[in-house]
Amino acid sequence: TIFNYLLTDPDRARGQQTLMNLFDEARIHPHGLLGNKQIVGTFYDLLLKDGDVAAAYDVLKYHFLHCEEQGRSVDLVMYQRLFQKIRSVELHAKHNSNIDNFKASDKRMTLDQLQNLITDITEHIRKEYSDGKKMVYQYILLPEFVMYLVSHKNHHIKRSAKPIMEYILDAQFPLLNPDLYTNLLTMLTPGITGQNYLPHHRILSHLMSNGHLPRPEHAINVLHCYSPYSDNLQATHRVLSIIQQLHPEDGSPPSEATDYRVDLGTLESISMASAGRNVDLNLLVWDMAEQFGYKPTEAMFEDVIMSFAAAGFQDENIYSALVDMENVGFAPSQGVLKYVSTHLSKHPKRLNHSSKMLVWHENEHMRSTSTMNALMMGYGLGRDINSAFRVYEDLEKFHLKPDANTFSFLMEVLYIDTHERFPYNASEPQLCSTDDINDVIGASHILLDDMEEAGIAKTKHFFHNHIRLLCSLGLLDDAKLILEEAIRSRTPLAVGSLMVIGSRFAERGEFDKAYAVAELSVAAGCGELPNLVGRINNIKNPNRRKDRR
Repeated sequence: TIFNYLLTDPDRARGQQTLMNLFDEARIHPHGLLGNKQIVGTFYDLLLKDGDVAAAYDVLKYHFLHCEEQGRSVDLVMYQRLFQKIRSVELHAKHNSNIDNFKASDKRMTLDQLQNLITDITEHIRKEYSDGKKMVYQYILLPEFVMYLVSHKNHHIKRSAKPIMEYILDAQFPLLNPDLYTNLLTMLTPGITGQNYLPHHRILSHLMSNGHLPRPEHAINVLHCYSPYSDNLQATHRVLSIIQQLHPEDGSPPSEATDYRVDLGTLESISMASAGRNVDLNLLVWDMAEQFGYKPTEAMFEDVIMSFAAAGFQDENIYSALVDMENVGFAPSQGVLKYVSTHLSKHPKRLNHSSKMLVWHENEHMRSTSTMNALMMGYGLGRDINSAFRVYEDLEKFHLKPDANTFSFLMEVLYIDTHERFPYNASEPQLCSTDDINDVIGASHILLDDMEEAGIAKTKHFFHNHIRLLCSLGLLDDAKLILEEAIRSRTPLAVGSLMVIGSRFAERGEFDKAYAVAELSVAAGCGELPNLVGRINNIKNPNRRKDRR
């Protein structure tokens, strides 16, 4: 009678507190003073009128025990109403759970409190509905709980759905409500995917394995939401594999309802994200580009070449891809060749294997100027200057013409070797002798003559390596002349070119020349260089730097 009165008490604050006190007393009474009607009424009263999800869940757990004693089941709707209310719970501004002076009427929860409640509810369902026919409650309730959690506006609460969904997928729940899983695929926002959120790629796969084909827009939406893809390569691979299976293979134009075509821009983005990291994903992108009737782009060629280089044991594919790239009219960039050569240089046996492969008379399909350049630079980075120049000499043997990258790489090889033999130290005299300098300068002149004879213009990278070479020999005035030559030819220079000359002049005490180099920065296409001026000033006045600290 008292319970029935309190459920209708107009003074909600007083009624709720008295109600909970009586409930706490009644549930520990050995004779069970409350019937199902009072317990259920208390649950809905707390949940719907007061919005107190924690107190309502406490009542629900007691109701479960009461039903167990009677051999009955709890009404599913009670759990579902609880889930709905959790979705709209307002979080308190403070996140920790130790908040004093809460008002009795304030039913907001801290983030910690709500997350603990979610964990408790999940464990309750998993533990109490784990045997026989009771598992149906898990099959129905846990997917619904996930849907309500991802509908919450707080991202931390959205994330709390992840372990529940992973449990569902790991346990391979039967697909009792396919529409619910499909709805999860529509509730996506770009950037709200990845390691901390729902494994949407697994949900998509779960639908497929149970014979439910997702609509094209749903599958494509999942793929786009993994953008920019670099943090989700495995998930991206899985989604692309599913889309590949779904797209028609008979060559006929797909209907609007079955068009799972991924646009070329998205495939390029995925290719770039996986470059040098996931060769299987790069190859899948290529397969799908062919399947959808696209032509591989220059970037896609370079991406797969980088992945071959990083993967190891793929050298034949590296060189074949470089040749194919050139055959379709693309010129491999210096960056991708340098990437390949860097990976080759880490293993001398790999370099020697590549050398034997490229010079073998039956491997003409793998030989080109670019493949030889990559091998040559690989030897250079591996500090084997003789083998690098031997590769250069082999170009004529195989009727290949050198290009701008050839001479830029050779100049860099000369610089690497010189810098290795005569390391620079501003506080010590130059280590190289006049004969050493003449030998290096003679080798550089041979390159310059060959370059002129081949009719190849000097590039930004060539000028930079030439300047670094001269600076490593202490020939700063000669390096400045090369700088001025580049400016006259209107070739934009690397910032590093001016930094090395200006800094070396300053370290040698020739500050007028150092400032003159800095003044050339705009003409050199580098814009103003306050960092260079500041460095010169610090070298000139070291005490000024200490005072500023």
